[in-house]
Amino acid sequence: MAPASDEQTARWIAELTALTELYRSAGSAGQVSYEGWHTGARIGTGTGDGRMLAYQDSGVEAECVFRAGESTLFNIMSTGYGSDTTERGFAVWSARPGALGAIDPGVTRLDVTDADGVVVQAEIVAHTFAVDVDLGPEPRTIDEVFAPWEPPELTVRVYGEDDALRYEGPLLTR
Repeated sequence: MAPASDEQTARWIAELTALTELYRSAGSAGQVSYEGWHTGARIGTGTGDGRMLAYQDSGVEAECVFRAGESTLFNIMSTGYGSDTTERGFAVWSARPGALGAIDPGVTRLDVTDADGVVVQAEIVAHTFAVDVDLGPEPRTIDEVFAPWEPPELTVRVYGEDDALRYEGPLLTR
């Protein structure tokens, strides 16, 4: 697929803006769709600060970053995130705060255990997941985004049919 044109990107931004406004007006209740876009898993409520994944029937995927009192930001991947979920059953697309990403079709549950042994169950919506776990301070500047970062050691457990353990290992790989 060729890179998106400025016109195409502008259309996606307009569609995602409408989708997130519908989502916010629905009070963050359930899945919302607009022009082939669908809301996915999320961290936060979406009515203030938070992040949500969205996907388009055509394969385009996006992260929507909600900021209280400000416009929603979008990270649009025109060919999708392209993360392979075959081996581990999941792929992280975005981290800090929390982790958001894709799951394999057979995944029924994803849990993350922190260093203190606290287990947090991920929200799963369609082929996406979100888990609100402490991954360290959220980057606030562009320099912090690209600065070296040592993620905490968190264990993920991915379950499939009949609640069978499919994968156990690190949530984030270095």
